[in-house]
Amino acid sequence: MITVALGPWNLECVDSFMQDYYAIILPLHGSRWGDLIILQGESLLIPAAEKLLAKAVSISCSKGLTEVAFVLNDSLVPNSTKEQFLRVYQPSGLNVELFQNEQTALQWLMQQGLHCDKSAILPKFA
Repeated sequence: MITVALGPWNLECVDSFMQDYYAIILPLHGSRWGDLIILQGESLLIPAAEKLLAKAVSISCSKGLTEVAFVLNDSLVPNSTKEQFLRVYQPSGLNVELFQNEQTALQWLMQQGLHCDKSAILPKFA
């Protein structure tokens, strides 16, 4: 899974995103999978949205999510973003790493034993 997210995010935004996300990950349920998350802009969550996303992450883990690679190079507030997203993702027991570019993040996910259909993603990530 590759997620590109432009912040900031409120509760309604996270709720809408998670509905779309669940529909997309449905075919992955029961298998082991990872997410390459590219954060852009003012990549911060309001407290209610942070709680909702933490719940959604827990649900995603129960559906097979095991690794998450964050790319922070286009975040306007990378240090705050890093702290907030680690608070959201790490309690679920995920293997989480942070990167400065998409290629390195994708490479790391593949090193974790995940497979990527490079023909199905944009050339920028291949």
